Amino acid sequence: MEQSTEQSLWGMLEGITENLKHKRLADVFRFVSFEPFETFGPHKHLRIEINYVKKGNCILHLQNESISFKENEMMIICSNVEHLFEAGSEETTLMQLEFLPEIFLRFNPPSRPEQGDLAPVTIFSEENRLIKIVNNVRIMRAVQRIVNELNQKSKYYQYLVVMYYAELLILIYRYLDEVYLPIGTNESLRKAISYIRLNYQMNITASDIATYTNVGERYLRKLFSQYLNLSPVDYLNQIRLNKAIELLRNTEMSIKEVCFACGFQSPQYFSRLFKQQMGITPREVTK
Repeated sequence: MEQSTEQSLWGMLEGITENLKHKRLADVFRFVSFEPFETFGPHKHLRIEINYVKKGNCILHLQNESISFKENEMMIICSNVEHLFEAGSEETTLMQLEFLPEIFLRFNPPSRPEQGDLAPVTIFSEENRLIKIVNNVRIMRAVQRIVNELNQKSKYYQYLVVMYYAELLILIYRYLDEVYLPIGTNESLRKAISYIRLNYQMNITASDIATYTNVGERYLRKLFSQYLNLSPVDYLNQIRLNKAIELLRNTEMSIKEVCFACGFQSPQYFSRLFKQQMGITPREVTK
């Protein structure tokens, strides 16, 4: 029985790699550097493009908006989206991965429609034509593993790459599920949550959130209570603790470094809140 399961998994991986129309797992997989203010584009292509800013900063210009990216942030550009890349005021180094959408389509189970929300056509929609990912170590490492395997081409590398693509798709879906609220959600709440998720590393308060959202603090608390059953500060701390767990598990950062990287002002308060909310201490997570 065990041998049959192993053969089935091996056959599935082999089938995915063999059935790719163009028989290639990626078109671009490299580290590339740009001189200060160097530009590339505008252009568009069928490939899904993922760039991780390893060094420096840059701006991605779309048809009607420009989005800035700094070190350790990622961009995922959907198929056929016209874009122009512009490096910042210093040398910028990117880890790049570009691949055809058919790779992700191989993981869409047609016989199980209840899982259709994992389909790339849903994830990479017009609304998500450009996805900005901030401080997500797991997605970055999934991309890095794909790039490394494609460069090294060790024995059976293609099967590992297929599994890493499956991991990448699920992590992106999970990120979108956590970051984006349903369309029907109150617009002020959506704006407040977006502000928290982009600024949780800073020393922000409920007053700052309310000011940015252009509503009163009392109304802001009511919105969070109604939709999330949390106060704005509780939600902020929840985001910070989730990021702290990710950094503790996936980096070599010290507990003190994680504390400040996640926006907490006191290591003592961080450890006390962590224990209170998670049931274990930050040190136990590192072990």
